[in-house]
Amino acid sequence: MARPKAAMGQTKRERTRAALIDAALRVFARMGPDSPALEDIAAEAGVARGTIYNHFATREALLVAVAIHAAEAMEARLAPDRALPDPAERLARAVRSYIRGAAADPVWGWAVVRMALVAAPLGAAMRANLARDLAEGLAAGRFAGITPQAAQDLVLGAGLMGMRSVLQGEAGPGHAEAIAALLLRALGVPDFGEVAARPLAPAAPTDPFSAAAR
Repeated sequence: MARPKAAMGQTKRERTRAALIDAALRVFARMGPDSPALEDIAAEAGVARGTIYNHFATREALLVAVAIHAAEAMEARLAPDRALPDPAERLARAVRSYIRGAAADPVWGWAVVRMALVAAPLGAAMRANLARDLAEGLAAGRFAGITPQAAQDLVLGAGLMGMRSVLQGEAGPGHAEAIAALLLRALGVPDFGEVAARPLAPAAPTDPFSAAAR
């Protein structure tokens, strides 16, 4: 049975939007979020400049869509970890996964690092999960001696700088565990070293963080 034209058009529209986001992710990763013009992104995607406006009203809307896409790709991979009972372990695994994700997929990593401030928040799921981990950790006494906002700033700042160090070649993937341990120690977790070293499930090479990692 032939598919209705409306459904086929919607599928094509979704594919085009996804292709634009992937192209923009690659361009932003190379040039940063402020430098590229829409012409750069259109050329990367192989479409006319006007096609972008069919999906995004402004350049800023595209920037936010790319930022959310980049963060949600990782949050989807972290979903099984959200069932862990210890908020300190959940937080450590998230930080480690973002840093190791940058090492595994530099295009994705640079997109996250370069857009984190100008396109904040990097997805509602990431912010909500971090806030939940911190709130539960503080309420249970797992974290101590720090306010929720200070804790959030600490985690985001250290995580992004950890990603940048790996991307710049200043540190290897194992930097993820060092950053996680320091964060847990700063948050008052007594067994910070043991928690930060718990095994992570390896990412499959065929399961990239975004379609841009080819």
